[in-house]
Amino acid sequence: MKLVSYNIQYGFGSDGRYDLSRAARIVAGADIIALQEVERHWQRSNFDDQPELLSSLLPDYHWVYGPAFDMDASERRDGRLVNRRRQFGTMVLSKLPIVWSRLHALPMRRTLRPLNTRNAALECMIRTPAGPVRVLSLHLAHIAAEERLEQIDYLLAEHRRA
Repeated sequence: MKLVSYNIQYGFGSDGRYDLSRAARIVAGADIIALQEVERHWQRSNFDDQPELLSSLLPDYHWVYGPAFDMDASERRDGRLVNRRRQFGTMVLSKLPIVWSRLHALPMRRTLRPLNTRNAALECMIRTPAGPVRVLSLHLAHIAAEERLEQIDYLLAEHRRA
């Protein structure tokens, strides 16, 4: 079984160009794909719904998306409300069925302020010929090593309780 974990950095490559299809080509072919920094309706990524676009670029995969951050991005267009959520999170795609998923909000040391996103781990149970397999797509804090260690300790405790 081939597993790939990839931080797509909102769809931007090292050349600074936004190209979600390039990210999809990089991970295509894996049995299970864990993606981080996947977003919906942000200006930097043309207000794209990246989970939907990725699912269309990788049509043979079951998928789930777990937003770690969610805010209103609704607007009025032609007098009608277009309800939209601006989100940021992780995603799992699998050639095998995803039986269930749940999102774990990871511990956070930083002060909560506007747009200070919380990190999360998306846990999935995947049905394989060998039996069920638990997979996590996680996005740890990038600023402080102490915070990352607390997040890992939290996940290890969750694993022991499973």
